[in-house]
Amino acid sequence: MSVINTNISSLNTMRQLATNGNLLAQTLERLSSGLRINSAKDDAAGLAISERFTTQIRGLQQAGRNTNDAISLAQTAEGALANLTELMQRGRELSVQAVNATNSTSDRQALQKEISQIQAEIERVSRDTSFNSIKVFQPLGATESVSSFSDTENRILTDLQSTWLQQSEKIIKDFYGLEATNAELKIIFDDGSVISGADAFVTSNAPYPDKTLELNFNIATIKAAYDAGGEEAIGNLVAHEMTHAVMGATTNLGSFSRWFIEGTAQFIEGGDLTLAAARGSNSDSLIADNIDNAGVVGGAWPVNDLNYGTAYAAARYLDYLATDQYTSTDGMKGVMTYLSADGGTNTLDQYFAQAGLQDESGANITNEADFVSAFKADGDEFITNVLAPTLSNGSADLGGIGGSDAVGDPSGASGVRDTSFAGTVPNIINLTDNPLLGFLEIFPSDNRVLATANVSFQVGSNVADTIDVNLTSLSLKDMGLSELDLVSSGNTAIRAFDTALNNVSSLRAQWGAVQNRFESVLAVTSVSVENLSASRSRILDADYASETAMLSRTQILQQASTAMLSQANSLPQQVLSLLG
Repeated sequence: MSVINTNISSLNTMRQLATNGNLLAQTLERLSSGLRINSAKDDAAGLAISERFTTQIRGLQQAGRNTNDAISLAQTAEGALANLTELMQRGRELSVQAVNATNSTSDRQALQKEISQIQAEIERVSRDTSFNSIKVFQPLGATESVSSFSDTENRILTDLQSTWLQQSEKIIKDFYGLEATNAELKIIFDDGSVISGADAFVTSNAPYPDKTLELNFNIATIKAAYDAGGEEAIGNLVAHEMTHAVMGATTNLGSFSRWFIEGTAQFIEGGDLTLAAARGSNSDSLIADNIDNAGVVGGAWPVNDLNYGTAYAAARYLDYLATDQYTSTDGMKGVMTYLSADGGTNTLDQYFAQAGLQDESGANITNEADFVSAFKADGDEFITNVLAPTLSNGSADLGGIGGSDAVGDPSGASGVRDTSFAGTVPNIINLTDNPLLGFLEIFPSDNRVLATANVSFQVGSNVADTIDVNLTSLSLKDMGLSELDLVSSGNTAIRAFDTALNNVSSLRAQWGAVQNRFESVLAVTSVSVENLSASRSRILDADYASETAMLSRTQILQQASTAMLSQANSLPQQVLSLLG
């Protein structure tokens, strides 16, 4: 169409030229900035996503720096604790030196001077260790530190280490010939949840002999006994339970009937009072017949005077028969010698089969059932004629093995052992961490519940991406080291250092674990930053290969459009040829 006023070709070419110009400008912008998205119009959704990625990346980068600072704080704390450990080790070394009998009072006073300097340095390190003005061991808002042991628990621990355990082990070895070897005895302070109402009890696991046993103390009932002035009775109780422990470690305890297990333990401590209480409401024949109710291990065993009185009388009867007739060894010691032989696998039936015992009528006792029948037949007379006279003779003898009552001489002339409450477990003041010879004993630790204040380390880019750590308050008082006297209480100082070292070692382990966790967080943060940056790059960054190709295309199109615009603008001149 030949027109002058409207040059459609020129308009079209100008439009294409403008489009190419915009594409060229966009390509130049991307190539110059390196970004595919330079404004929201380039990719609105992509811009929003990339900004979220940027938020996460920058937050994680700062979190990484935070984590490095946290690691530095943990290293500062752990380094100071290492210093405290060295000081405490030296203090404990001096305490051990002080309790040696070769040191005079002046020697101990000289040792005390170094202890005082150690105390001062421990206090200084605890007070002054800081990171960026943060007092690492004097945290703001820390609650007061307290001992994890009650007064009763401290008292039980002292009595165990000074008296009860070592004397009980000696009695069992002397009169039963039993001694545990390569066995472990763990002392547990119980709240009564394991066996309710029992003052103390031993827990062990089949098969027997069991080399890992636990001696449990019910703190509530022990406290009641202490409050009632029954310390000596508790000592006898420990001897009873230690008999279970030693038999569990040396004999086939799982095969024994309860009358034998409980009766032999009663015989060690002396069961006269229990038998007397049983006779108060039961005839001697009923006590003897009650042996049928004494089931095997795992069976019912109600804790009452009748059951324990029966078990005690039966054990005394067995000792009587074995002493009278079994000549290779004497009495209950001979029984225990056989049961602990051959790796401790022998049973009562095996013992009776080879012992050659006879009942009062002369009938052979060849197994446990025969013994039970003999005790039911003759046990009432044994209780009446042999045991009962010594129950009310006014002596303090409790009828324990080796005592005057047990060897048949109420006058006490032939008794080799004092089995009174006061004499069964003498008050031997000899605190030691290892009172037993045959067991490796594990005592509960008096870990003080130290004061703490919680601090949060921001290790992520979002709210609540934190790791909480307790800063623990440490001072001489907190660690139980404020009052150390090597002159008169060296053993107490040893125990105090043991407790403090245990607490400091626990704190060092905590800070070491925290450092490892922070380093793990740092590694995860680095990987996250790398992956998020790659994801953002795929959305936000310009692809130079694509953009340079687009640049070449748009430049060529721009040049072509310009040339074609020139041609389109010359088209109206052709109309002049029509006028000629």
